[in-house]
Amino acid sequence: VKMAIQVSIKWGKQKLDVTMNTEEPAEVFMAQVFALTGVPIEKQKILAKGTTIKPATNLASLKLKDGAVLMLMGGAEAVAAPTQGVVFAEDLTEDQLVTVSKFPPGLENLGNTCYLNSTIQCLRGAPELEDGLTSGPPQGAGAARAFSNTLGALFKAMKLSDGTALPMATRFMVAALRAQNPRFAETHEGHYVQQDAGEVLNEILRTLTTTMAAAAGPDLVEKLFGLRLSTKLTCVEQPEDVSTSEETSLQLACHIEKDVGYMMSGIKHALKGGHVTKRSATLGRDADYTKEAWISRLPGYLMINFVRFFFKTEGQTSCKIIKDVKFPFLLDAYELCSPELQARLTPQRTEFAKYADFLAEQQQKIKAKKAPAEGAAAASAAAEEKKEEPPTQYHPYSFADDPHSNNSGYYDLVAVLTHKGRSSDSGHYVCWRRVDEKQWLLFDDDRVTPVTRDDVEKLSGGGADWHTAYFLLYAPRKLPVYTATAP
Repeated sequence: VKMAIQVSIKWGKQKLDVTMNTEEPAEVFMAQVFALTGVPIEKQKILAKGTTIKPATNLASLKLKDGAVLMLMGGAEAVAAPTQGVVFAEDLTEDQLVTVSKFPPGLENLGNTCYLNSTIQCLRGAPELEDGLTSGPPQGAGAARAFSNTLGALFKAMKLSDGTALPMATRFMVAALRAQNPRFAETHEGHYVQQDAGEVLNEILRTLTTTMAAAAGPDLVEKLFGLRLSTKLTCVEQPEDVSTSEETSLQLACHIEKDVGYMMSGIKHALKGGHVTKRSATLGRDADYTKEAWISRLPGYLMINFVRFFFKTEGQTSCKIIKDVKFPFLLDAYELCSPELQARLTPQRTEFAKYADFLAEQQQKIKAKKAPAEGAAAASAAAEEKKEEPPTQYHPYSFADDPHSNNSGYYDLVAVLTHKGRSSDSGHYVCWRRVDEKQWLLFDDDRVTPVTRDDVEKLSGGGADWHTAYFLLYAPRKLPVYTATAP
């Protein structure tokens, strides 16, 4: 029996093509219809062979075939969240709060959706994106708006809920993505196929660029992740033939060459080692040009793409570069920047240096206080050192005239999206995310487990049988507000 079939839905004057998986609950199919039409599930009346499809309907029992025509009745409405709603912290008992607050929730795998689950967990490393998406209804129309709507509802359900809203919110979001982009609905022998996490990341950011809630600002994605690059093309045969331009990107590439053992080297390869062929006005023909680029605008959140996958013509397959490439937990992007941007970064970098000196002085004072002390005095000094808490106030990490930019060039690693396997469209994806100053968690679909910094360091590559870094998310390092007083 074929589990995934193509059906057509007549809705007024429109005819919509939808993939129906007869093994899934009917509510998932109805969520796909919602994503395409905006008709809420509770108001949908879908007729198939004289039967009204309801959330509890067994789709397989309908015995539909490819090309079946269904009838939909119902009007479109804006739906802000799953019908089960979101359970907020103030509505939970103390026992429930302890349970749900231990770790952030994972996401159910709904048929090779680890690529999507890990991408969403990675994006949660940028809380401003999540806040913007849930600040109000998305803009735009059609399937893109429906996907943004369901993604916002999913983010809401992931925040301190008792878990009742999360399974359905996940199904709504997956159905909406597949309805918006049929590529992610591809099946093989009735089962959804694995997809490339990099492609769904690009699709999500592209969609949010056009649908972000008005309250957050339509250009929030570009502000949070957008790089601006100053590029220079120099003709190899005629070095005087030089042209410059500005480019934008939502991620920075790390090219993995034979001599690349560290991430910064791979980024420099991508920025400085490019070649293009274009027509030379001086030579009157096509010529080879070297391409160099400098960052002229740093975003608040820097997404690094380890370019590990390439298409092999022989065999028509995606192959993976498993080379070990080390990455830093603290990234300094200063040397990648244009001279003009470096000058703008200098004042805040000076303040970071002063703060580092302040911390060193504090440690020296604590050591001096502990050295001559004995008994209760020594214990008191040790307790004083232990009770040190992380800062609660920080200076802005952005330039005043460029919201969500980075004004220092310093970044902290907050998420690593990894792949285990030999090709992008097979294997398994997971996310490793830092949830506070000391705690890292592994998000493996719906399984969430604590890991150590040492575990994250081992994600640099070197073998196909272990998780290998594919995308890294860096957050802006924030300068605490502090007072230079003795401990």
